[in-house]
Amino acid sequence: MRNRARIEIILAGVVVVVGQACGQEPAPEVPLRGDRFDPVRSVIDETIRSHNIVSLAIAVAKDGEIVWEEAFGWADREEKRQATPHSIYAQASITKSFTATGLMLLVERGLVGLDDPVNDYLGDSGLISHVGDPAEATVRLVLQHAAGLPTHANVFFANEASAPPDRDESIRRYGFIADEPGREFVYSNFGYGILDRVISEVSGTSYAEFMKAEVFRPLGLTHTSVFVDGANKEHAVRHYDAARRVVPGLDFDHPGASAIHSSVHDLIRYGMFHLGDEIPGQERILSDSAIAMMQAASEFTMRDEALPVSLGLGWAVIDLDGTRMVNVTGGMPGTVTRLALVPSEDAAVAIMMNSGIVETYSPWDIELQAFAALIPGFPAEPVIDGDQRDAESLHEDLEGEWRGSIRTHEGELEAGLSIGDDRSLRLEIEGRSYGPIRVENPLGAARFRDGVLEGPFFGSIPTADASRSRHVLFLRLRLRGDTLKGVVSAVAMNRTFWLPYWTELRRQK
Repeated sequence: MRNRARIEIILAGVVVVVGQACGQEPAPEVPLRGDRFDPVRSVIDETIRSHNIVSLAIAVAKDGEIVWEEAFGWADREEKRQATPHSIYAQASITKSFTATGLMLLVERGLVGLDDPVNDYLGDSGLISHVGDPAEATVRLVLQHAAGLPTHANVFFANEASAPPDRDESIRRYGFIADEPGREFVYSNFGYGILDRVISEVSGTSYAEFMKAEVFRPLGLTHTSVFVDGANKEHAVRHYDAARRVVPGLDFDHPGASAIHSSVHDLIRYGMFHLGDEIPGQERILSDSAIAMMQAASEFTMRDEALPVSLGLGWAVIDLDGTRMVNVTGGMPGTVTRLALVPSEDAAVAIMMNSGIVETYSPWDIELQAFAALIPGFPAEPVIDGDQRDAESLHEDLEGEWRGSIRTHEGELEAGLSIGDDRSLRLEIEGRSYGPIRVENPLGAARFRDGVLEGPFFGSIPTADASRSRHVLFLRLRLRGDTLKGVVSAVAMNRTFWLPYWTELRRQK
């Protein structure tokens, strides 16, 4: 399935390759055990060896029981500590499902309304709107990545001088609505950073403490926490990039999107809770109706994906050849995670790796192999050729000169865009001219579709937040009469950030 890596990146957010070099220590051999999961073990063995993966942990549940959990490789290569089902991995964007679960607790207690403006729960801080009414940016739409927030991600490493700004400052910089709420899906880690702020404002305690007291403990998730708490440090894995170099510890300005750590044993139990299974040591912290609401497909879908993907509340919903799968995935510096549920079969598969994602591989095939071993007649892996995104295309209505500004928290930057009758493109910022990126790349090509001009450009934003790393630019501007309005984003070459800045360009007569 050639397009599966793009699915991972969309669902997970940003992926980063950083760290310090280390030697190539082979992983322990994956043993076969003579049971129905041996074909999956064989795939895992090949995956670990062909993709330089340091460790992989998997757990499988069916009909309210964990029927298989096992870990392969090193939790810590340097100390030769082998991974186990209780080793703790960074969960990346699987955090979003946990955050949505915590938020639904407050909804069921009548403390948060899904269709209330999210600004009602943000105290003295709040989103501003460049387009539409901020009151239309509801809690539900933020959960569905459809509140009009632009794409955003911001990852900080323990060994760098920069640190996340406090939440109020982050909201001031990036907390703006760039498109009408409810128009369409646009992935934003910052939206879930807003939701962890809602949880803390409403509960009167920190996001980490609320999740520990109200979600992790009642569900019996003893190896799960926001970041890694002191009691579990001995179980934490080391994380490695795609070249098996150690990745430093991470921090974010959106903990509710990215900061939870867990073991594969805990994650499969979390999945079983969302399947409605009765598990010893777990409380039913949400009603069946709340769980069903979270897993219900909305009208918002991910465009350009290899399979039909709809958004629930903290979950994605996939139609796999008529089989409904509910899943959430994660990918960021040194970690790849997956949790998939097939509610009709009361089945779940959880997978995590302590190696950074690479664009040619994700554990999707391991997940499908595990379901095939579990469920007779489970759909085979779909064969999808090529990238589903459109090739470069522009519209004659855009021809001409456009002038305006890019608004940053440090001030406005003069900007312009030239579009020739030969479809040539030039972006100008503060007098410097940049062209589009035309070589094949994960951001695609410049195009105009459904009234939106988008695509990657060479160039840079001269602000302190964007100066942390070399970066390129990504435009996403909607044509509104004689004005292009939207965002120009700084996208780090090492993928540590995707920072949006409000932009308005007016056609020149």
